[in-house]
Amino acid sequence: MASISNPLAPSNLKKSLKLDAIRFLAAFWVLMYHFRPPAFKELLPHRLAFLGSALWSGSTALFAGPAAVIVFFVISGYCIHSAYQRDVTLKPISYYASRFVRIGLPLVILLCLVQPLPTGQNYLESVLWSLYCEMVYYAVYPLLRAHFRYIGEMIVGCAIVAGVMVAVVRLIGHPACHSCVYETYGVPGTALLYAAGWISGCLIAETQRNSTRFNVRSAYSPLTMLIRRGLDMSTRFLSHHLVALRVTVVMAGAAIMILLSGSSLKPAFVPLVTPDITLPLFQFLAAIWIATETVTPSASSIWSKLAALGAWSYSLYLCHKMALALLEMTQFDATSRFAWFVQVALAFVISYAFYRLVERPSHGVSQRLRKYTSDAPPAPAA
Repeated sequence: MASISNPLAPSNLKKSLKLDAIRFLAAFWVLMYHFRPPAFKELLPHRLAFLGSALWSGSTALFAGPAAVIVFFVISGYCIHSAYQRDVTLKPISYYASRFVRIGLPLVILLCLVQPLPTGQNYLESVLWSLYCEMVYYAVYPLLRAHFRYIGEMIVGCAIVAGVMVAVVRLIGHPACHSCVYETYGVPGTALLYAAGWISGCLIAETQRNSTRFNVRSAYSPLTMLIRRGLDMSTRFLSHHLVALRVTVVMAGAAIMILLSGSSLKPAFVPLVTPDITLPLFQFLAAIWIATETVTPSASSIWSKLAALGAWSYSLYLCHKMALALLEMTQFDATSRFAWFVQVALAFVISYAFYRLVERPSHGVSQRLRKYTSDAPPAPAA
């Protein structure tokens, strides 16, 4: 996450730890989605084969990788605006250099590393679409930031236009396949589908980091104020039911996978609903969840432990499939009982090495490229 010029206050530090921890969990969810669960049926005794099958099917639905990517988008919007909302002006050259070095340099280096691998490029394609969307959001952020008085209109407008786009494609268009969002809509359309979630992350940061300005009459549009009040009411209520909210988010992700599934195990009365419909809806639940997490303090040490892993969540997200590409070049038996454990362990090793050797230095360069400006002046009296 991009940092601001002044040291983080203790409350902001706790928010940062929580977000880093959630980013690690989201990256792990994506890994589990791509690697599939271990072969429980082979690991358990023969008499418990039915239990192994049930565990595998349940885990396949539980680890909803696309939903985890939506969580990444919301956090990304939150972190970008948290880092830059204090700046009076945004210097375009330093901003774009900093942002694109942060995610682009590791990506370029990884692209060079996977070129010799027969299937490396194919595996990388499964995560590139989200990075393309991030680059679109980074590119338009300075334009959006200048008009954040109407951030509510931005969220609603993106959601409506995206809904119309999906309706047109599904009714009279030709989708590439049921689950092919990026292949159907391309980079611009996919970025539009999930833009409301990313901008919602910016709104959450705006309400928390610039709260005094919301007390200034006409500082924000009526729609923005309405959304802000709804968000505040939701977070105040849900902060007392955080465990239930977390379970709801995970179950909603699983529901997305079940609705998309064509498995014979799926009940016949459950319809097939494509992710270009379910994920744009899920992004609003994800935004409410992230807003609630960031306003709810936690003394649990689990957040700091997971946050240490979250520091290299981008590398884990970017590199985890490289383990599969490397193993395919060997005589490794991917069908063995313990193949999954070897694949996951190798993915963690590769990702952490990439973080130490590439991502962390890139982040350092990104920080040096960023030019800090003075804090924004206080909001005028109403």
